[in-house]
Amino acid sequence: MKNAWQGYKMVLVSLALMSLLNGCAYLHTQRPLSVNFNKTEVGTKEGRASSYSILWLVAWGNAGTKAAAQEGHITVIESEDTEILAVLMGCYTRMTTVVYGN
Repeated sequence: MKNAWQGYKMVLVSLALMSLLNGCAYLHTQRPLSVNFNKTEVGTKEGRASSYSILWLVAWGNAGTKAAAQEGHITVIESEDTEILAVLMGCYTRMTTVVYGN
């Protein structure tokens, strides 16, 4: 019984330490792919394209710039962002390319 309790304590301590990791349960970030922020024009249209992954085993989708531009009916790309959503240390992940333009 004492050994079983030691095992439970180790699991609880491990879970507590994992909860302190930044973004291990939920992560949602967006970052620009441009470096000239003061000169970047956004445009009037927005297009999005995503790729997905589940349990690090299967992935599908097209998060390419061309796919995002086609989805938003954009012919001239002004700016581009990347958005990442991850749940439970990447058990579910969505990566999205966001393009802005006309």
